[in-house]
Amino acid sequence: MKYIALLVLAVGLCVASPAQAGNMKMMADTIKKPMTIKAKKPLLNVVFNHTSHRGINCFTCHHMKDEQKGRYIPCGECHALTGRDTKDPMSMFMAAHTKGSKHSCYSCHTDLTTRAPDTYAKVFYNCRPCHTGLKQAPDTMKAEQSMQK
Repeated sequence: MKYIALLVLAVGLCVASPAQAGNMKMMADTIKKPMTIKAKKPLLNVVFNHTSHRGINCFTCHHMKDEQKGRYIPCGECHALTGRDTKDPMSMFMAAHTKGSKHSCYSCHTDLTTRAPDTYAKVFYNCRPCHTGLKQAPDTMKAEQSMQK
């Protein structure tokens, strides 16, 4: 009986391992390249780079799990509403801009600027660096470049 249980476990691992390896490779490939979150106005597009957020737990942003589709759910899958006219937390705008949220881009960047102004105040200037199409002050560009080194 003991050997049958071990055999079933071994077969299960052999079947599940390739699928898990495929998911991990897909996730690794996805996080290596920057992604553009499109806005109605191209100047407001957000280029999100996972590698510059590597010290942050993935579940901070990907706070919902879906075991059938993979470990992490992309933002737009749940936050599908578009436009700035709504206060609905399911809108992409509110998901990124809600003040005081544990999952919001705006809250995290504001918190970092408050906790370490010498490091982040010039990098997180107004709506920068999230909205890359917006113009910025020259000293902000220098600070941002030094952060990337």
